[in-house]
Order: sequence, then structure tokens, then C-alpha cells
Amino acid sequence: MRLEAKDIYAGYGKIEVLHGASIRAAEREIICIIGPNGSGKSTLLKAVFGLLKPTKGTVSFDGKDITRLEPEQKVRLGIAFIPQGRNVFPSLTVRENLEMGGTVLGDAKAVQLAIEEALDSYPLLSRKIRDRAGNLSGGEKQILSLARADMVKPGLILMDEPSIGLSPRMIDEVYSKITEINRRGTTFAIVEQNARKALSIAHRGYVLDLGQTRLEDTGAELLNNEEVKKLYLGG
Repeated sequence: MRLEAKDIYAGYGKIEVLHGASIRAAEREIICIIGPNGSGKSTLLKAVFGLLKPTKGTVSFDGKDITRLEPEQKVRLGIAFIPQGRNVFPSLTVRENLEMGGTVLGDAKAVQLAIEEALDSYPLLSRKIRDRAGNLSGGEKQILSLARADMVKPGLILMDEPSIGLSPRMIDEVYSKITEINRRGTTFAIVEQNARKALSIAHRGYVLDLGQTRLEDTGAELLNNEEVKKLYLGG
């Protein structure tokens, strides 16, 4: 199993948000995590990435316990995190954002090669290469954040609300890129309010509610689950 977060308890200060939540993702799998606002979805991603330290439970990646590792250490293991909203450096150009993403590669030539490959894969960014990232549209910023993560070929990408605030066209483009990257071998764990869109591409999905994992099934089965339809998919 590529990722396994088991019986995670975590929160903010004295406020516990997660009460034993669990998810797992196999190699080359897309999983999505859905649920109502306040259910702990984003908190779970932060606990997996190390931005929050679980008070109980374990996080493992490729069989290695990474529960207590810092985010920088997890990045070196091949885990990328794309947070909701502020996912680019707005004062830097598109190229400079890509350069920042490539720092983990360590070698200037490797970074330059990775940028060239990214611009080939993401022609939208090639046209905007000298623009400040802060001047991009919301969808363009999300594409840039994906390209920046993808250029170092991570084993796992964690994404928090990739479709929030985007037009339907840009949502389709972002999800098309997610499936393309996944086909090349990267595992995804996606938190998403747009449950129907996320489940449509997910191999497996989880429903979180009140800090616990309430349901786990294939994306297709959750899409057809009458309770999920009623509560999370608008009937």
C-alpha cells in the first residue's frame, strides 16, 4: 500500500477534529475524500503531510512509518502537497515558481530540464512563462501548482479542493491533468467539495463525517449510493 493513514486523531490546540479517521491509497490509485464542511477532510490531509502532528494513529508511505516526519522530509520521500487557495508564489513569475518547485532536485541542470519538460506538458504555462503568478486566473494558478508538483515526479500528490472557485472549463482541464499524471504512475489523494467530479475519476472514495470515516467504496459505487447522492451529490 502506497499510503495508509490509520486511526488518525488530530486537531488544533485543544480542539480535536479527527476522531480515528482512516484512508489508504494503492500505487497508481486516485482516492477522493468527500464530506460536509467541518468533517475534517483538510485536517486529514494536513496530518498526512505533517503540517499537523496526529495525537494518535499512524501514517505510512510505502510501508515506512512517516507519522512524525516534518513536511520537508516527506517531500524528499516523494510526497507533494497542493493546499487550497494559496498554492503559488504570487510575486514570482511562472518560471520562478517552477524553479522553486524544482529545488528538491538539487542540481541546476536537472531543474532546467524538469522546467523544459513541464512547459512541454503544460503549454498554457509556456505562454505565460514571464507573467507573475499573482496575475494568473484561478484555474491557471491551479495548473501551475500541479505542474510544479509534477515536475519532480512525486509518488504521491495530496490536493485540497482543486476545483474551488474555478469555472467548469478549468475544472475539466485540472481534472484532465490529474488523470494524465496518474496514468504516468503518481498516486493522488484528493479532498473535494465537488464530490461528483472527484468521484467520477476516483478509483476509490471515502466519506468523512464528524472526524470519522463513515464510508469507503469505489468511486463508481459511491456515485450510485443513494445515501451519498442524497447527502453529498444534490439528490
